[in-house]
Amino acid sequence: MAPIFYVIIFVAVVFAVEGLYFLFLERRADSSTVRRRLRALGSTFQSTAQARESSILRGEASGSIAAQLLAAVPKLDGLGLLLYRAGWTIRPERFVLLSIGVGIGAWFFGSTFVGDPYRALPLLGAGFLPFVQARRRADKRMAAFEKQFPEALELLTRAMRAGHSLSFGLQMIGDEMPDPVGTEFGQVAEEVKLGQDVRQALANLAYRVNCADLPFFITAIVIQATTGGNLAEILDKLGYVIRERFKLYGKVKALTAMGRASANLLAGWPLVMVGALYAVNRDYVAPLWEEEGGQFLALISFVLVVIGYVICRRMAMIKV
Repeated sequence: MAPIFYVIIFVAVVFAVEGLYFLFLERRADSSTVRRRLRALGSTFQSTAQARESSILRGEASGSIAAQLLAAVPKLDGLGLLLYRAGWTIRPERFVLLSIGVGIGAWFFGSTFVGDPYRALPLLGAGFLPFVQARRRADKRMAAFEKQFPEALELLTRAMRAGHSLSFGLQMIGDEMPDPVGTEFGQVAEEVKLGQDVRQALANLAYRVNCADLPFFITAIVIQATTGGNLAEILDKLGYVIRERFKLYGKVKALTAMGRASANLLAGWPLVMVGALYAVNRDYVAPLWEEEGGQFLALISFVLVVIGYVICRRMAMIKV
């Protein structure tokens, strides 16, 4: 192996260790520490209109040379927003370095095991696994926000009926509710305290959080601030509508459970059959990977199974 490969492997290991170190520290930190970090990081994400007007709240790049170089790569802002939605405070530059280190590390171990670096090149795709995990964490955290959102509306409604102001109600949500609702609304209350307009602070919230019900909440507050009205009653009805939508979604999910189970069964059944035939008579299924015609048929079968699985899942997916 050429010396340059050893240099690349060493650099990749350093990047991976650094990224894993920060992720480990984040997992060991208590919830209050993570919430403070997320609030500090959340101030850097602004709506498009405010981002064009001012960039005072933008975070600065890391001090390392590699981080500054990666900070110049386009679309890292989108990656930073994805990491924020996932609840990770690791910087995008370090996350990219972690992904590169994971990919090169997987390739190195694969080439050591196989004995041929070129045959192990597909293992470089392991570098995308951190991105997949970040997307899963972000979807899970945004789903938790949607579930907690009706409770936050109820708390805000009770606070306003007790005579408190909207900003005080937002601060109550930030103090009383857990993450992610408490963290996000606490950030809104903090921005309002620092002189930010309520509508602009809520626009920043809509930019940070991917929630289908949030625009209705913001629209209700904007209309009430412009024309007046009973905001507590509006928010109470909005919370009721959201709860009913979740009930309907649960019913739809129960009714489509058979279709999703059928998709999983039909997708896994060919693999089960091949494994059973391999255990009974290996020579019967060996042509699938030993002969060129069998490999072609196996590839076509795999593609058709994937297409059928996607179609079955889409048929069982109903948006509410």
